[in-house]
Amino acid sequence: MNSRFEKYIKALKSDSMNEEEMQMTLNDLHKSFATLTQADQKYANIFLHDIQSGNITLETGKTFRDYITEYQHSAKANQINQISDILGLYKAKLQTIMNSGVAESNINEYGRFDDLKNSVNKAKAKSYFEKLEGSTISPFKVSMKTSDLLKRFIVSDGLELEQLNDENKH
Repeated sequence: MNSRFEKYIKALKSDSMNEEEMQMTLNDLHKSFATLTQADQKYANIFLHDIQSGNITLETGKTFRDYITEYQHSAKANQINQISDILGLYKAKLQTIMNSGVAESNINEYGRFDDLKNSVNKAKAKSYFEKLEGSTISPFKVSMKTSDLLKRFIVSDGLELEQLNDENKH
């Protein structure tokens, strides 16, 4: 995969390659994506788009896999920042739980999940869920929705905010 990536980068820098040859080189690179997970493929495509649009400067010595991993870590950090801002919770507590590799069965081991839920700004959470649903929600229901959202977010190792919004409308 990395050799195909390097070949594609050389092709991009080449003035002698026509559009058809360039597309064939890109297609070759895409074929190597079969070895990647679906999530990795997503970030590989985002990275390639950034290269094509000139939004990234390549670094010597970095592999294609390094860039994919970097994009994934950045996306995960953004997701954590978003949910932390939306719910007004203590971000470091969320990061700690997510980095510990918990599952739904042991999510509250050592009381970490309860501690995280207690750090939520209840007014922010209420505002978020009421805006999402378009109606007033009782504090009890806000608490339940917050707990459910956080549990799903942690167990799934982070979800896109749009996916969270779609799932929380119910």
